[in-house]
Amino acid sequence: MKKITLPLMTRDMSCYYYQANSNEKRPGIIFLPDLTGIQEATHQSAKIIAAEGNFNVIIPDLYSGSINMQKYCVRFLIDEAIRNNHATNNAPLNEFFEILDQFKAFDEVDEEQMGVIGQCLTGGFVLHAAIRPEVKAPVVFHHSFGRKGSGFPKGCAALVQNKIQGHFVHLDPFCPASRIKALEEELGDKLEDYKYWLPHGIPHLFFRNKQAKTAFDRMMSYFETQLK
Repeated sequence: MKKITLPLMTRDMSCYYYQANSNEKRPGIIFLPDLTGIQEATHQSAKIIAAEGNFNVIIPDLYSGSINMQKYCVRFLIDEAIRNNHATNNAPLNEFFEILDQFKAFDEVDEEQMGVIGQCLTGGFVLHAAIRPEVKAPVVFHHSFGRKGSGFPKGCAALVQNKIQGHFVHLDPFCPASRIKALEEELGDKLEDYKYWLPHGIPHLFFRNKQAKTAFDRMMSYFETQLK
């Protein structure tokens, strides 16, 4: 693992990079943290994805550079476009696409074979990423924003290019069953979703709980199938 910096439009963002052990171009996966930021489990997951899947994995530190945790997160509560996961006028979403575009330009990354993992705070980004043709493997863990309907703006679902893998929990105050049902109705066979009797925050439990480990294994199988 090495720490790198991406020069974005509004700040320099620190990232942790787990590079595939290969002399050839390999798929790239962006592993977005949740509200709690980068945790030990985030690093452990990225290390396994890179080593066992032979993928290039980057973990952006969303609370780096000129924006701290409070400044980053408060916008999700007070800005309507961000709160409702709109496709336009959404600064964090735009920043995520900057990360994606810079990462896929790395020499060792196959720019046509990209994956994204998002959760809670960043889960909604995955839905938008699935519109991009190069994002062959979008994985969402319980998207807490947007707040209306499915959490995906009307009109966007029809633009989704590749199947989204979704992981949700049965009782979740941040991503309620009504939101999941609406997303299932909008995406139809473009959504492969699973539900667990777990608390919100499945990626934190990947290596501490049997059901959560099943979610991790399903995600790995999905990457191996979708990313060539």
